[in-house]
Amino acid sequence: MAIKPATAFAAAALASLAFAAPAQAELQTWRLTAQSYDVQAGSTAPAFAEVGKSFAIDFVFDTEVQSREGWGGVFEGVVKSFTVNGITSEAVGDILADGAGLNVFGSWPSAPRSDGLTGIGLSDLSDVFYPDVASALKGFATSVPTGSASLRLNFVDSAVSAQPISFVMTSVPEPSAAWLLLAGLPWLAMNRKRLSAS
Repeated sequence: MAIKPATAFAAAALASLAFAAPAQAELQTWRLTAQSYDVQAGSTAPAFAEVGKSFAIDFVFDTEVQSREGWGGVFEGVVKSFTVNGITSEAVGDILADGAGLNVFGSWPSAPRSDGLTGIGLSDLSDVFYPDVASALKGFATSVPTGSASLRLNFVDSAVSAQPISFVMTSVPEPSAAWLLLAGLPWLAMNRKRLSAS
């Protein structure tokens, strides 16, 4: 039996929308835990980052960001926000993972914070090149427990050095809009068979 015109049209519309849809942000939350071991001479760290204190930072990354044109392994604007010391900040931040010997990511709050935090930098002695954000994050997750990474928190009047302990993903990515549209195609096919049999 011929395919119902309405069903065929709906299937074609879903497919065209899926492939024409712009790339959607795929947000992942990662938690970095660390322990402070040094404070800039002559300065005082906020209580949460005093020497010997352990703390966690939750970062939200957009893993759909593409590398900078002509410079593989450089991803700009990947950090969307971070939470530390009970304060969540919208943020900007980049990842450099070009395999040149030092892979890093840095993030800065978009507005002043009450605790004076102005920047976060995680660096790792690595010559591994990562072609996308997701693999770079997994690379940091692998290297942090080995002790090869270091963390620096910059404040208005001080700076804190800390030893990263773990870096783990704490959220499951949501499916993109294009995937959801494509997922409707099997349903349309089954519905067509059911209608054809009736």
